[in-house]
Amino acid sequence: MVEKDPGASLGEYPLSRSAHTLPYDVVISELGTKFEEGLSSEEAKQRLHKYGPNKLEEGEGVSVIKILIRQVANAMMLVLILAMAVSFGIKSWIEGGFITAVIVLNIIVGFFQEYAAEKTMESLHSLSSPTGTVSRDGQTFAVPSVEIVPGDMVELRTGDTVPADIRLVEAVNFETDEALLTGESLPVQKEYDSTFKEDTGPGDRLNIAYSSSTVTRGRARGVVFSTGLTGIATDGLKAEVLCGTKRQSFLLILPSKRCLSSFLRSPRKENT
Repeated sequence: MVEKDPGASLGEYPLSRSAHTLPYDVVISELGTKFEEGLSSEEAKQRLHKYGPNKLEEGEGVSVIKILIRQVANAMMLVLILAMAVSFGIKSWIEGGFITAVIVLNIIVGFFQEYAAEKTMESLHSLSSPTGTVSRDGQTFAVPSVEIVPGDMVELRTGDTVPADIRLVEAVNFETDEALLTGESLPVQKEYDSTFKEDTGPGDRLNIAYSSSTVTRGRARGVVFSTGLTGIATDGLKAEVLCGTKRQSFLLILPSKRCLSSFLRSPRKENT
């Protein structure tokens, strides 16, 4: 078992490698839990204190004004505004008009992209499962999702919402709906006994069930390896938000329209 890292991030237990690259028995061993019994109640309390509750930070909500300000208050936009002012100042109407159009288009497209990204992040709060079924001390019972910690053995059935990022250890005809994360309209069938290369995109890590995804078919069991804000699902959403806030000009907007999907969906890698 890997020693706990005193400086580990909240919600993330240190593994020797990413969970999707390791066989499930190795993940269970490194997380210091047991396949059947799960964690002890005392260990679960200690990990809850160390890694924090399994929840997203409550934000201030979506602010239209703040989003609009962020679209204007960045270095490249200020340069474009200055260039526009100079162009009109020297009566270069065509050049000034073109720069104005770029500025307006940049603001409009950037605003709607970031607004959509923040609404998606906000929706994760409502999609989060209120409870999860875990095994502790050899007994299986429901606990509030905020109390689920890395190392918990979680059971999933049709209709459940996945309470945290989970490395599957058992699966029977198990499929999840990840449309919010990947944009895929069809459920994804999972494979608990597969491992994947380190650089496999999150959307192709079929041995992982992601937080806030919904079980559409079958049943499964897995071990939690990441909770709260450290989850890959929220990392993907944060990536989209960053793509929305770090744009420099209209020329850089177009490639970033589908940042979240491209982050999560990549060419499928072969099983290792």
